[in-house]
Amino acid sequence: MMTTRPFIFAVLGLLLAGLAFPALAQNLQNLPLRTPRQLPDGYISVQSGISFSYSLPDGDNEEQQEKALKSFYKVAASSCATLLDTIADSCEISAMSSNTSTNNFDGRGPKLSVSGQVTMAVKLKPSTASPK
Repeated sequence: MMTTRPFIFAVLGLLLAGLAFPALAQNLQNLPLRTPRQLPDGYISVQSGISFSYSLPDGDNEEQQEKALKSFYKVAASSCATLLDTIADSCEISAMSSNTSTNNFDGRGPKLSVSGQVTMAVKLKPSTASPK
């Protein structure tokens, strides 16, 4: 006599696949692109890496992390100002990422490390732009 257990599992699998199909068939046009946006003519992309660490005294690590991230974002925000003071006519932050971690590699106590990347769309001043 044939058992019905494999048949039940097959029907159940098809039913679950049918329920998942609408999610797989969604329109992907509205999802953000994973590549940076196209730069306007005359602009270049400038990336700046920022990294620093703080000693963590006993206490609220969450508060220390918030202060460290605020410091990171202040430095990142000033990156365009630095470029405008030196080589750029125009600057806009186009992407940013940050990471925090706690470690105790040297045995001197825990340290909070903050690192990240700032990407900017920059139009160079005429004296620094390369000839075309």
